[in-house]
Amino acid sequence: MNKLYDLKVTKITHLTASSVMITFEVPELLKKVFSFEAGEYLTLQQTINNQKVRRAYSICSGVNEGELSVAVKRVPNGIFSTYATQELKEGDILQVMPPMGSFVFFYDIFGNRDIMLFSAGSGVTPMMSIAKTALAKTNIKVVFVYGNKSKQETLFFDEIETLRAQYPERFLVHYVFSQEPWGNNYTGRINHKIVTELFEKYKDLNWGRYYACGPTQLVKDLREMLLLRGIDKERIFTELFEASPDAVDYTQLEGNVEITVEIGGETHTFTSARNQTLLASALMRGYDAPYSCLNGVCSSCIGKVTEGEAKMAKNETLTEKEVEEGYVLTCQAYAMQDKIKVKFEN
Repeated sequence: MNKLYDLKVTKITHLTASSVMITFEVPELLKKVFSFEAGEYLTLQQTINNQKVRRAYSICSGVNEGELSVAVKRVPNGIFSTYATQELKEGDILQVMPPMGSFVFFYDIFGNRDIMLFSAGSGVTPMMSIAKTALAKTNIKVVFVYGNKSKQETLFFDEIETLRAQYPERFLVHYVFSQEPWGNNYTGRINHKIVTELFEKYKDLNWGRYYACGPTQLVKDLREMLLLRGIDKERIFTELFEASPDAVDYTQLEGNVEITVEIGGETHTFTSARNQTLLASALMRGYDAPYSCLNGVCSSCIGKVTEGEAKMAKNETLTEKEVEEGYVLTCQAYAMQDKIKVKFEN
């Protein structure tokens, strides 16, 4: 799964002044490799200023569309996002990993009950894939709650409105604008009052699953609101589009540790400083360990500790059960004992 493939950029669509949609040409021989579920992401890699830069971006295509696209929004000091939005051209080649992720809508399994999608900013990207797939592949209703500063900064606005007209009884859109009100839409930010009003408005729907994606605090707040409404945590899917500050600082750890890593069926043992993450220790020695965001958000670097103990500075992705089973985000994990063994999963 850690293999990178060269894919040609066939189209670049400007979504807003600071964001683009990148569409790839997938050769026939790679169609199966790059088949995806709604909500998954791609890891992109490019050499920029003599430095290999790797980042994860959610797929915005619907499973039904027969194309592979991601959206990229430029962020301050973002090396890859600046390159993608200002320099990348149609015909250029990017290295791309196959789709992965757990923020998924399986239309053939979940497609019998209505869904509610909450997002803000670029967090709408996987929601576009989920919404388009649900509308095309099922008969369920999709409540689509999307927060932005203004209409002008709303990614996919035209496409959302087209879908809204195409599925007026099933695609139920609610914009929330924090800086520039527009029409009869909500103003401010997605909050408890808005969520309460929406649940009352749609109280007769046959609810299945709930998805939330965007800034850390919003996603955490939404999850808490949903749990307080008695919704089972197994029906709540969340994904962060920004990294929260480290919860614990392990960079002050002293001494060395013997690390054994299994990557792609090969085993390597080496000594590393204890104050380095398991992923950084492997990468520094030239091992091709899987990774993408390096911020503990995407889960590309997931590994399973099979001997010893590791603790994570933060964890926004793995479930309690996964942590209990020994899984860690290796970009956030530090060895707590003198010896540790970890198997990279992707």
